[in-house]
Amino acid sequence: MGLLAPLFLLGGLFVALPIVLHLTRRQREPTPFPSFLLLRLQHRAARWKRRRFRNVPLLLLRCLALLLLALAFAEPVLEREGAVAGDDLPRDLAILVDRSLSMTAAGRFETARALASEEIESLAPGERAVLSAFEDRPVALTERTDDRAELLDALADLQPGDGGAGLATALGVASRLLPRETGRRREVVLVSDLQRSGFEDGRPRPSLAPGVALRVRSVTPPENPQLANAWIAAVEAVPGSAGRVAVRAEVRFAPGDGPSERDAEISLALAGRAVEGRQVTLPGDRALSVVFDPILRPEEPLLAEVRLGPPDVLPGDDRYRLVLHPAPPVEVGVVGAGARNVFLEEALGVGMAPAFALRAAPARGEAAVLEGLADARVALVEEPGRLDAGAAAALRRFLEAGGGVVAAMGARRIPRDVAAALEDVLPATPGGFVDRDPPGRLADFETSHPVFEPFAGPAGASLGSVLFHRYRTLGEVDSAAAVLARFDDGRPALLAQAVGEGWVFLFASSLDADWSELPRHAAFVPFTNRLFAAAGRHETIPLAYRVGDAVDPGGAFRLPPREAETAPEVLVESPGGERRLLTGTSALRLGEAGFFRARRPGGAEFSEIAANPPASESDLRFLTAEEVRIGAVARPAQEEEAAGAGVLQADPGPGPGLPLAGLGLLLLFAVLVIEARAAGGSRRSYTPGTPG
Repeated sequence: MGLLAPLFLLGGLFVALPIVLHLTRRQREPTPFPSFLLLRLQHRAARWKRRRFRNVPLLLLRCLALLLLALAFAEPVLEREGAVAGDDLPRDLAILVDRSLSMTAAGRFETARALASEEIESLAPGERAVLSAFEDRPVALTERTDDRAELLDALADLQPGDGGAGLATALGVASRLLPRETGRRREVVLVSDLQRSGFEDGRPRPSLAPGVALRVRSVTPPENPQLANAWIAAVEAVPGSAGRVAVRAEVRFAPGDGPSERDAEISLALAGRAVEGRQVTLPGDRALSVVFDPILRPEEPLLAEVRLGPPDVLPGDDRYRLVLHPAPPVEVGVVGAGARNVFLEEALGVGMAPAFALRAAPARGEAAVLEGLADARVALVEEPGRLDAGAAAALRRFLEAGGGVVAAMGARRIPRDVAAALEDVLPATPGGFVDRDPPGRLADFETSHPVFEPFAGPAGASLGSVLFHRYRTLGEVDSAAAVLARFDDGRPALLAQAVGEGWVFLFASSLDADWSELPRHAAFVPFTNRLFAAAGRHETIPLAYRVGDAVDPGGAFRLPPREAETAPEVLVESPGGERRLLTGTSALRLGEAGFFRARRPGGAEFSEIAANPPASESDLRFLTAEEVRIGAVARPAQEEEAAGAGVLQADPGPGPGLPLAGLGLLLLFAVLVIEARAAGGSRRSYTPGTPG
């Protein structure tokens, strides 16, 4: 029998609690006596009786209940022994070797290759094996064969990679490489460091095909110390003022069984040349943010790299590669600007991606408004009452051409002809004013929409605390419009609708400080940035991708389209120098860390993207072989072996585990029922004035 969570057995120490209570808390029974002469004697007798246990069966039942509770939380599993009759059957083996990035730490991959070689050499005459390796996905390196030389040659050519470890998927695929055959037993041999992050939630789940046994060869025995490792977890580019951008890196350090801090140097390299370095002290199990000095945003894509030194046990995660792209600011034309909105100008200029540039545009005349919105991607209307019918028509044409409109409310009355013209532009008709005393709040907003993504989770409480003193009703909401937010009285607060090729957003309140406290609130910056980015359909260019991702080459490398070809070709060069020609809609799988280059055939310039190992590989915590074997083997209820089919199944060791936690809880319930009856029967009735 094994335990999935043995630490819960420490709860059995609470068995001392009923023992102490039985010794100290007991019901005293009154003893009548004729005089005070026997008081001293009675006192000594009472003290002697308190030193002895009473109701011993009740005490034992209570101790047993606590022990059963601790045992149930420890999740005992009864291991079944395999059928002895099948031990002499020839085996079909799937040797599964982990080649993820974590296997490069402390010589683990060399150990894995030696263990896999032992398994190949152990093949008896008539036994066969298939060699498979995996990162984020498994790959069969050979067919099922009894040729040891072929298996050893494939093993010698195997090298570790830069990807993550998908242990559950690899086990499931490897077990299906072994088809059922009469008179043969199937077994998967897993050779891995058993990294905890290789399983979802860090816990193995049944993943093997029914009837397949599992044997685990761990390269990290439990007695080995936990390795310390530092790595670059994330990097982002933070736009600044005057066309500058700053690179911010997040560095983490897991101390393992060593010191709780580590001194390191982190540097930034541009186009292969180091431009800045910092000496830092990395705290254990906490993130450290390092911001490098801002640089001028490049006019062309610029290859950058954040480096961490000195090298440690896992050097593959000490570099983070990225591509800095030129990002011109999003032009915002303010149609009919009245008083200067300082709050909005500061919110859109604080340096969040993307950058915005505001400029004034006329409020009257269709031609004049269209000329003022030339080269603009978003039109801002803070006061619809300043517009005329020509301006409304211009906004309609602006939307149909792919522009975006953000409309907020103001105090001016909207003329009837303008309101009629705006029906083709806005998703709802602005109505009367709503004055709130006490102020209202946003009670419901769609966090799945890009505008409100920053407010998912606890951050939503911040936006929900903003006070609104005045807003307008929005009547006759178009059926095609989406209500993204509502006030606490149920009225719509923010509407979105597609018009032509563009999007229009209608905010029922104002974007200045006259009607609400929103401009003075910290939520105003992310809200307005996301609102105008969504209206302008801004596409964020990833700084880097993750090893194992599959990307569209044309979109990822931002290659120009080929109108004359229905299936344009792309020439891709990997960081290792391998070149491939992709055609049609073929996806590119990023199989290694580094910079990938691509161009159209005949083109002169290459475009680059960066790929980095997944951050989960840097967590070197591992499971024991017993935890993986018990958790990953299919449960008996899933077995599909049929005796009538003539298939003899035998495991070479302990078989799948039978969970006993439910049985333990059932026994605990029975003990509690008996204890309750025993406790009730042990109480003696007492009437004042009568002997106890």
